Amino acid sequence: MLTVDVRSRVEPELKREAAAVLKASGLDVSTAIRLFLRSVVEKGGLPMDLPRVNPTTLAAIRDAKAGKTTRTSLEDF
Repeated sequence: MLTVDVRSRVEPELKREAAAVLKASGLDVSTAIRLFLRSVVEKGGLPMDLPRVNPTTLAAIRDAKAGKTTRTSLEDF
């Protein structure tokens, strides 16, 4: 028995594209979300591997958030 709502805000185009892909697989968005959440519970975490951020990227993210960025063009490489 379904008893609660789960809400998420996403870009309209993302929802349209995902719904089309899921429909081609015979699923709707709600069913796909339930499958995802069930997989999270069964695995005890995310059901897919996420890329690990390396220390250089982490430092660049910190610098960008602190406003310590420089502009570089492709020609500089």
